[in-house]
Amino acid sequence: MTKMAIASRRFVGTRWLPAFMLVAALPAAASAQGASASTIPSPLRITATAGGLAPRSALVVDPLAGGDTRIAAAPAFGLEVQYEVLGRASLFGGGAVSFSSLEHGTNLGVTARGASSAATVIIATGGLFLDAPTEWFGSGFRPTLRVGGGLKRYSFSTPGSSASIAGTGDFGLGFRSGTQALELSAEVRYLPGTFDQAKLPTRGLVPQKQQQNDILFGIGVTFRP
Repeated sequence: MTKMAIASRRFVGTRWLPAFMLVAALPAAASAQGASASTIPSPLRITATAGGLAPRSALVVDPLAGGDTRIAAAPAFGLEVQYEVLGRASLFGGGAVSFSSLEHGTNLGVTARGASSAATVIIATGGLFLDAPTEWFGSGFRPTLRVGGGLKRYSFSTPGSSASIAGTGDFGLGFRSGTQALELSAEVRYLPGTFDQAKLPTRGLVPQKQQQNDILFGIGVTFRP
């Protein structure tokens, strides 16, 4: 074989060597990219909660202290969606429902017979949700804070009543912990708002807007798809 032929073969081999190396490296690069992508947590969180609603204010205060009309504390269930937008900040939106009873006071009209009747509270809120970085407390425990607002709807089975819808704030403190795919959380939320007394069959007083503040407790399970 001539020197020219040998040189030609060496040139061809050298020319195609980078291409062969690139092809050989592609599977390893794809595998590394897949592994990296699988470790990135989803920005979406879906949380189901169970707990209780504890109204802190009477719907109708009896001026003679003979017995207020109020909603009794009761279990509550909720569903919420969060989407992480920046670092540990997420936007949230969700709702909760509580099936309670209306404790009749002396200031309800004669059409509201019985000591109590069914009451349903529906809460729909949205806002900003924050949790502390994992390096502050470790990956197993992260305090949380929420700030938002929305609507509360009160409905009753009491004769002569109608549903009341009013704005509410949504302020909460809690914590959550767990893996990237599954988390557990606990939280207490303060829901300040008002109630229109004209939605109930009152007697002996002029209906007005009454302060109605609720406390919502919840334990949640979060799934990150």
